[in-house]
Amino acid sequence: AKVALCACPDYNPDNVASAVDRAVTLCGGMERFVRPGQRVLLKPNMLSAAPLERRVTTDPAVVRAVGKLVLKAGGRIIIGDSPAIDKVSRISRVNGIKEVAVELGADLIEFCRPTLVKTPRGSIYHALELEETVLNADVVINLPKLKTHCMMLLTMGVKNLFGAVVGPRKSQWHMHAGTDRIMFADLLLDICRTLKPALTILDGVWGMQGRGPNNGTPCHLGFLAASRDPLAMDLAIAPLLGVHPASFPLYNAAVRRGLARSDGSGTQMVGDDPSQIFPKDFQLPVLESVMPMPGFLSGLIRRHLTSRPVQDPDLCRDCGKCAAVCPPESLRFVAAHRAVIDHLTCIRCYCCQEVCPADAIHFKTGALVGIVERLRAVMPY
Repeated sequence: AKVALCACPDYNPDNVASAVDRAVTLCGGMERFVRPGQRVLLKPNMLSAAPLERRVTTDPAVVRAVGKLVLKAGGRIIIGDSPAIDKVSRISRVNGIKEVAVELGADLIEFCRPTLVKTPRGSIYHALELEETVLNADVVINLPKLKTHCMMLLTMGVKNLFGAVVGPRKSQWHMHAGTDRIMFADLLLDICRTLKPALTILDGVWGMQGRGPNNGTPCHLGFLAASRDPLAMDLAIAPLLGVHPASFPLYNAAVRRGLARSDGSGTQMVGDDPSQIFPKDFQLPVLESVMPMPGFLSGLIRRHLTSRPVQDPDLCRDCGKCAAVCPPESLRFVAAHRAVIDHLTCIRCYCCQEVCPADAIHFKTGALVGIVERLRAVMPY
């Protein structure tokens, strides 16, 4: 697989257009992916209605540049997502994507029509409920934002397609996976293989480090990346951010299933020199104790050993989003700005932290973590 890496210093429209055009050209040109009259679904990351300077969502300059190439190739554009927080209508007003949609003459939609679809041969899950609009599009172009993720370490091309899972079904999948990050990675891989995006273009001009994907720190990275293969792109970019492959759930799941090679071979990086772009001090989320536990530990013990969410009442805005998104309904408010979390039923999916607009959900390290860390070093799991 080919992964194109192109330097882009900022979101100046001309700079973004030039970098997008170069990256897509290195992948074969937009005409290779889009034919006249085709319906083209652009899938940006629209997690929440956060100001652009927080770098939570795909920048509208990237959506505009890609959309113009699609129009030039004769495609008809749809822009859509199923956000974890807020509505597409509000998010798109705040981050400028609504204005871009009007400029491009694109339909802007919120995914709300789940449709059961069979997955490809070799999938872990034999069928999935995914958004009908995405399934019916002639071409899917995936437009992720490079961010850290407190459960999956990073969110890029493959993780962005989880947005094709509609609304409350996201919570159902978190309930199913619980603390098993490899199981969740398997789901993400099956979604990606089912949707088969024709092209993935990663917004890495500004990314997010630390406690992503919603409450991390903006980080200037200065690049765009493009590939026909979102998995190959993710696995090529992760080491450049200082990620050890064994700590990346997506890598572990993909190698185990034969979807990627453990030595990273088979991927060709083209374009600009990564050593001239990537920072040396990118901050990954520190959540050591959410790593998989030895198999002999019971579910109850495993929950006591994993990092658990705690609320800071002083930061809470009383919006209630954390309680609304909690899959097992373990979090509830007992007074203004004060929530209680039942850590016996909490599944450690960290959705509450992900959706909190005030960064009022933090993590407390589980007991006996040191013992478990030593067990990990000597025992398979």
